[in-house]
Amino acid sequence: MKALLIERHGPHADLQVHDVPAPPLRPGQVRVEVHAAAVNPSDIVSAQGGFQHARLPRILGRDFAGRVIEGPPEWLGADVWGTGFDLGITQDGTHAEQVVLPIAGVARRPMRLSVDEAAAVGVPFTMAWSALVSAGRLAAGEWVIISGAAGAVGSAAIEIAAAQGARIVALVRNDEEMQRVDRAKVAVIASSDRGDLVEVTRAATSGKGANLALNGVGGVLLRPLVEALADGGRMVVYSAAAGREAPLDLLDLYRRRLQLIGASTGILDAAAGARLLTTLAPLFERGEIAPPRAVERHALSAAASAYARVAAGAGTKVVLAPDAWFSR
Repeated sequence: MKALLIERHGPHADLQVHDVPAPPLRPGQVRVEVHAAAVNPSDIVSAQGGFQHARLPRILGRDFAGRVIEGPPEWLGADVWGTGFDLGITQDGTHAEQVVLPIAGVARRPMRLSVDEAAAVGVPFTMAWSALVSAGRLAAGEWVIISGAAGAVGSAAIEIAAAQGARIVALVRNDEEMQRVDRAKVAVIASSDRGDLVEVTRAATSGKGANLALNGVGGVLLRPLVEALADGGRMVVYSAAAGREAPLDLLDLYRRRLQLIGASTGILDAAAGARLLTTLAPLFERGEIAPPRAVERHALSAAASAYARVAAGAGTKVVLAPDAWFSR
């Protein structure tokens, strides 16, 4: 089969698709014919060697949508999707024509979603759910600040928070990103370029501040998000891309009863990812949350250019389709 196999770490420009043997199927596993698989920023980090526990050689890729072609009778022919931090890092991943997974590592795909949409859901929506619901304990009626609101995780967080009945302050970098936010689902929008997050949040909340803030940017946003929180507010941090360190006034922290919480999908293997997708599936089926609005498809044979698009900050989700499926 064709697969994006790496034997050593290096720049994404060097990635090549190889002919490799189809993986054997063991008891308790299913073989999935991959129809689409997303390229995430973490896949680029993986290719470059950013995960110390990663094995070599390996096939890259975390997220996928496809069809079970071998396994228990009740799963044969099932349209499935999945995601997991183990995929493409500690075991062969999804940027291939086939992937073999534990039965618990696949979930039935919502038919409301196209194959490309389903493939694009995994990392952004499981991260957003983990940050908002699992770590952030978001409740209906609460005010939540979503940083990086125009990005993949931020857009997913807007969908989930709106479905949970929260009121949303969307934080973007600039006016261009502002145009990519679904205004029907947010109450107000703040811009880092304008430096108006605290002012906008306090005005929207009658001076109280937000109950919850998602920090998907890093240390550069710690202070403004703290200042925009209400007393007793919570901040969930899930990225340090823009700074691993930031000063924190501990007196302010304990007097205002603030909570600083970390969240990561790095603990989610394929089985945990499948459970989260199963939780999200009814929300997609009922139309309460929507998949990424823009999905860009590339052939598996052009994987290097697809990775380059993600590395360049493409404003769309990028998916790979095996060449046999690319034109379908």
